[in-house]
Amino acid sequence: MISLSEAQLSAAKDNDLAAVTAVVEATEERIQQLARKYATGSGRTDASLTEDLAQTGRIAVWECLSRFNGHTVAEFFTYVDRTLKGAMSDTRKEQTRQGVSRSVAAVFEAALSMAEGNPYEAERMAADADTMGDRRLSRDTAYAARLSWQGVEFLDAPLGESETGETVTLADRLAAQEDVPVDLLEPSDYERERRKVTSIRVRRTLARMSWDQSTVLMALTGIAPVSYYGTEHDDQLAADHRIPRNMVRITRSKAKDRFAEIWSADEKRQVA
Repeated sequence: MISLSEAQLSAAKDNDLAAVTAVVEATEERIQQLARKYATGSGRTDASLTEDLAQTGRIAVWECLSRFNGHTVAEFFTYVDRTLKGAMSDTRKEQTRQGVSRSVAAVFEAALSMAEGNPYEAERMAADADTMGDRRLSRDTAYAARLSWQGVEFLDAPLGESETGETVTLADRLAAQEDVPVDLLEPSDYERERRKVTSIRVRRTLARMSWDQSTVLMALTGIAPVSYYGTEHDDQLAADHRIPRNMVRITRSKAKDRFAEIWSADEKRQVA
């Protein structure tokens, strides 16, 4: 963020155009940072969603000017940051959790909290009357809520049925190459397919690892359903996912070795 004076902030609250422009410029870098963060999942950043989130952020900043009751620039930036995170999180949910109502998503996320972040246990709990009471979801709805929460690219998301009546999943579809005439393919098509295949391999590798190891690896880059933590927020990662703080770094190191071991073994099998 660039410098912004309290005089400019005060003028912006009074709708002075030049001051409002200064506020927009001062917050743009943070808007872009958060937009990229919230648009990143499954090891990739969705460019279209990034721009949608950035636009959501700019509108949120404008609205912050009329609601902000503080006086200092530091207070304003703190307020803006909190508002941006909430607005972008809501926008991401609306765009990525298609087919599931807000009430259903709320029930699933309540179950997810009780399940300590385990989406499969949350699915079971969301459909359990003893756990959720009157808020209980049907098994089909709980299943749909889990798929929606894990994202539109999750591996076992159903896409329909094959000619033999078997359920076709996203993993099945992406693993099979479409028979498209070569002269209709563009470089972006090859790159898109490469990313899809790589994403599948990454998730299949993670699925073969222990829960704690896969969790700390997903946290490195924000692979859904784990948020981005990098290596600078181990305290928060430990608290959010119930991993002993003194084990986070050790688990991460072992997880990298285990991931490389499984990945290498798969490559050798493919060559053979």
